[in-house]
Amino acid sequence: MRKMHSRKASNLLTATFSSCLTHTDKERRYFLDWMNPVSCVEKHDASCRQRNPETGRWIFHIDQYVAWKKSDRAFLWLNGLPGSGKTILASAVIDDIKDGDEAEPQTLGYFYCNFRDDRTTNTAAVLRSLIVQLLQQSKVDWIPMTGEQQESNIKRAFDRLRNLGQQSRDAKPHPTDLEFLRKLLVEASTLVRRPVLVIDALDECQDYSDLVRHLVDLAKDARLRLFVTGRNEPDIQDAFRDLPTLSLKDSAEQMKADIHVHIMGQLTNQKRLSRLPDVLKKIVLEKLLEKAEGMFRWVQCQLDVIMRCKRPDSIRKALDDLPAGLYETYDRIMYSINERGQDDVQIAQRCLLLLVGTFTPLTLDHLNEAMMIEVGQASLNENLGVTDTMDIIASCGSLVTYNEETGIVALSHYSVKEYLVSRPNKIFKSISDMHARICELLITYVLCDFVNEICAKGMDPAMHQHFQANVSNDNTLLSYAILGWKHLEYISDEDPGVMTALSRLNWEFLRNTKKHPVLATQKEGHGYGQPDTNRWLSADVTSPSLLFIPLEHGKPWMVESLVKHHPHLLDVDIAPGWGSPLIFAIAKRPDCLNIFLKPGIHLNRLSSIKSRLYGRDIEGNFQTPISWAAANGNEVAVDFLLSQTNVNMPNDILHTAVSGGSHECIRKFRRHGADVNFTVNSYTPIHSFLSLMSYDERQLLPIVKALIGPLCNLSLQDRTARTALHIALDHRMEDIIPYLLEQKAGLSATATLRPVMWSWATNKTWFPKVRLAALAADQPWTRIKGKVVNATADFQIVEFSVAVTPAYENPNPICTIIVSAILNAKVSFTSKESPGLPER
Repeated sequence: MRKMHSRKASNLLTATFSSCLTHTDKERRYFLDWMNPVSCVEKHDASCRQRNPETGRWIFHIDQYVAWKKSDRAFLWLNGLPGSGKTILASAVIDDIKDGDEAEPQTLGYFYCNFRDDRTTNTAAVLRSLIVQLLQQSKVDWIPMTGEQQESNIKRAFDRLRNLGQQSRDAKPHPTDLEFLRKLLVEASTLVRRPVLVIDALDECQDYSDLVRHLVDLAKDARLRLFVTGRNEPDIQDAFRDLPTLSLKDSAEQMKADIHVHIMGQLTNQKRLSRLPDVLKKIVLEKLLEKAEGMFRWVQCQLDVIMRCKRPDSIRKALDDLPAGLYETYDRIMYSINERGQDDVQIAQRCLLLLVGTFTPLTLDHLNEAMMIEVGQASLNENLGVTDTMDIIASCGSLVTYNEETGIVALSHYSVKEYLVSRPNKIFKSISDMHARICELLITYVLCDFVNEICAKGMDPAMHQHFQANVSNDNTLLSYAILGWKHLEYISDEDPGVMTALSRLNWEFLRNTKKHPVLATQKEGHGYGQPDTNRWLSADVTSPSLLFIPLEHGKPWMVESLVKHHPHLLDVDIAPGWGSPLIFAIAKRPDCLNIFLKPGIHLNRLSSIKSRLYGRDIEGNFQTPISWAAANGNEVAVDFLLSQTNVNMPNDILHTAVSGGSHECIRKFRRHGADVNFTVNSYTPIHSFLSLMSYDERQLLPIVKALIGPLCNLSLQDRTARTALHIALDHRMEDIIPYLLEQKAGLSATATLRPVMWSWATNKTWFPKVRLAALAADQPWTRIKGKVVNATADFQIVEFSVAVTPAYENPNPICTIIVSAILNAKVSFTSKESPGLPER
């Protein structure tokens, strides 16, 4: 059934859009850039350069791979030990697909999860990038699918792509909902020929359990081929237990042959190794092959040790005492660093600290400058830097790699990061401690005096958008230091050093406006709905309280610590326009709510809020906590506030709640007596909600159901004399209309103004009920058609041939006159209650 639907949708799209004009490259590029994909081309090219042309080709002849390649719908998981060359094999598979038979074209999408690049280690980035790659290669003009108007059957088949198009036009943040992205990837896969996806190093993704789960579902839902690599972790093995697997331990002979080729290549092409006597080369080859156990990484580490040996006797001793496995190898490297003296120890410790915890690639210059930082000092100590930056590489040994073309230094393998994180060392005590120490260093750096001069040069608005990169040839670390806030969310253990640094940072921002370009985001031309947290403070923040940065980026313990030591902060707005700490927590930090939702706090206090700062458009500049919780759909806050007897619930709370989009919040308010028929500007809550048109239709029905109950009067009309059913019909809410009809929702006489008012619905099974509702509405009304007697460019005078006078003795008197006009096929209304008419 799924297969037929996919083909039908693809054919339908091709037929529908083949005659459409091609949309501009600018439109496509804007949408694809907005998706924020990560390109892995550079990583792939680097992996290909590492791959010996004579290695890895055996995989193309393995039965599992051959079967996978022949199929149009298949899955294959390649697993192996750390350092066994899985990434190199993945690059070979990618090239094999690229070089495939032109007679049977395929569409390739690939992604490398890479612990060295923080952008590639989350599931959302993986899925978005693969979606973009497929859309880029699609021959179908998919841009119309992102539009608001399209055929209903196409709208149903590709509603996620349409919804995403609306989000991009509204300048909203790129999507991160994994379920949504997976289904969108399924949709995108139907727009290309024979899609193939290759994903390397699943286990290097920080949320790899989510990635694995969605890949299992993708294999079930999409007609495509998936090739993934990763270690044989128990949870990955459990998730993939029913899917085809290729284990490198079952290909030990092929792996040994590849390692043989790799060692011989090093003995031939590496300058120092090539000079060894042939007899010694043979011993090296035999010893390493014997102990390698399929691990290229282990072999390379031993070759690095051999290259540092200065005598044949030292080489033989090293070969007679080879370490067992990677961790013992790394133990020896760390021991050798300590043996070389304090210079190497201090250089290696500072650099490894940063390389393990960094969120961005670091160069030799970055690392050298970082070594000059002394926590708490206002200037860099140049005496702590190195005289030759290449000494950094020498000090760290085989634990790091250096790219001469880019100048980037990185940990040489993911297993190095795992080793340093999992084994006791003198660099950091834990992951939390690692991020705390880096955060201290980066805060100290941005507070240095020389940053004032850099900021003074960068005050020209033209520089703001480029400020993050290459701000100074002498102070390259600043481009990383302004991102230092990212480390705060990983500091899970209480740390006095971090709190001291944050206090200094806040004080510096308040007293020194020169540093604002570094500490605060410089917003230029972005919509208010976009995230604005790529510096320590948001662009619209002025005079922040000490709580702002911990609330924006930190852990709850940081906020709790400040409240404990500075209780007056609870009564101070965190910044002008941002409201109280409770207001901020309701909107953005639900994990901090328990700190503020306590008896004794002013729970009815009005806060001055510019809702646009929170990416919202809410009427009124002052909000109480309960109204704000309703507007944000925060169920935890609503529960607490409703449980407090001293909290005042406004009469219009349901109008506010419908904008928050939480049907559970609406139900909670109704249980506490909120009036579902309370009108604001002649609109009831259900009128307001159905008129919003800012939700996916599938999100509307639960909220409509929450609003409708025994006390909900569905016959009430808004100021244009439309009922809830009328509004739903006008907006073509096909999921809502049948439910309203079940609830006996009616129409007003305005539904009879035109005989073909809802012609789009005449074939729907429920439309006869609409006709009956319209017929019933027409009974107590009199319609009089007017005649235009005078018309100008600005107005028209319409004369009605029948005079209307009140008849007080009439049991059904005229209560209201509604004048309607059809202009450009749209109906507009004016309602007038005559002073001479009896009250309704």
